[in-house]
Amino acid sequence: MREVVVLSLAALAGLCGCAAPLPAPPGAARLDLPAAFASDHAPGEAGELAAWWAAFDDPTLTSLVSRALAANLDVRQAAARVREARLQQRIVRGGQGPRLDASAGATAARLSKNALPSALAGLASGGSGSGGSGGGLGLPGETFKTFQAGFDASWELDLFGGDARTNEAAQARADAALWSRRDAEVILAAEVADTWLHERSLQRRIALADATLATRRDLLAFAEVRARHGLAADTEALRQRQAIRQASAQREDLAAQADADRHALALLLGLAPTAPAADLPQPDQRAAAPLDVPPGLPSELLERRPDIRAAERTLAAAMADIGAAQADLYPRISLTGALQMASRSLSTLVDADSRQDNLGGKVVFPLLGRDRLHATVDLRQAQADEAAIAWRKTVLQALREVEDALTRLDADRRRTHDLRDAAQAAQDAADSAGVAYRHGLSAAADMLSAREAQLAAEDAALQAEAATAHDAVALYKALGGGWDARRTLDDKDDTGGR
Repeated sequence: MREVVVLSLAALAGLCGCAAPLPAPPGAARLDLPAAFASDHAPGEAGELAAWWAAFDDPTLTSLVSRALAANLDVRQAAARVREARLQQRIVRGGQGPRLDASAGATAARLSKNALPSALAGLASGGSGSGGSGGGLGLPGETFKTFQAGFDASWELDLFGGDARTNEAAQARADAALWSRRDAEVILAAEVADTWLHERSLQRRIALADATLATRRDLLAFAEVRARHGLAADTEALRQRQAIRQASAQREDLAAQADADRHALALLLGLAPTAPAADLPQPDQRAAAPLDVPPGLPSELLERRPDIRAAERTLAAAMADIGAAQADLYPRISLTGALQMASRSLSTLVDADSRQDNLGGKVVFPLLGRDRLHATVDLRQAQADEAAIAWRKTVLQALREVEDALTRLDADRRRTHDLRDAAQAAQDAADSAGVAYRHGLSAAADMLSAREAQLAAEDAALQAEAATAHDAVALYKALGGGWDARRTLDDKDDTGGR
């Protein structure tokens, strides 16, 4: 009997054919990339991107990024999603293939004395109608004990690839979660660097604002002296008071921005916005190191940008879902078997006569409701189309971000150069005015005005330098820098080091 069942199922499997192939990727998944970026940068290999923040030559920044990668809540949340996806993959894989269960049990049953008519009770006792256990089915009121132990096996054959496609989809989603986690690292490193460098720039601008306030107070004092001696109208002093209020307001705005940066930095490190000063380093007033960021080739973005890799794996999962849905259109073939030892006495449970087994096979072919199955395939195809469009959009957005960052960075460098020259010219003018004043060749007002103009030119140059650092960080982020392909991620690392 077993041979007949096995041979029949094998023959049916041969008639049914093999797994349905995956459909071709949607048209949106095909994209021709430009050979090079539109900027003036020559094509070539991209610079070091795994720990790009080291290029700023700031040990404090390097320490802050390391702390953030270990403690940031967004990264830890992304790591938890990686674990979820991997566990889901294990669940999917665990539900596939043969299944074998072991079981053991004991039952006790008592026949009712009043359930059977007297004639049937006589038959149950062997036909004599008298007491005793005889050779019948059992006397009313008698208790039966049964002991069982054995194995149950089942296996649904994956002849049409449904299980394989489901497993591929789970694997692709686990990969997508991992790339999303790396994308969170890219975003985090950029935010930490941008916030820290901006705060450092603000400290320099605050120092300039304090110097500007001091200069304007000197101008006010000079104007008041001139007004008291009838050498100038009161309007000059009024203008200086107005200028002082404006400078003070600007200084307060800079201080508020610096406080906001401190709060943002604390949050990036997984701390409360009001974290003690001991938990956050104090920024110095050093200028950010000038950087030259080789962008590499557009095609490299497909491998380097984690968000593109995540979108690609999401598309792969959607394509595998189509194959799983297509497999439901074909017959489902399963094998079942059981081997048990059963006896009314525990002492004879392992005897050969206590053995009982069965082997069976089943083929299920969907007849009615196939419209629903076809609609499911069409739904999975539509979802794959959406995933392909999302992938294409992610690639184009990445190209735009790189082009924008390159354009802004080039403009920032030219602007910074011009404003630095202007600041130097203002410095020279202020120095000349100071020499003229000390030799009695000009009034104090001229010297102070030249000093005020020099401070304003220096502040403009500082803002240009801050914009250059910001756009350099944006370029590193656009290029997908901030993760290391050589670093392996295990389950412990996927929980943020917990």
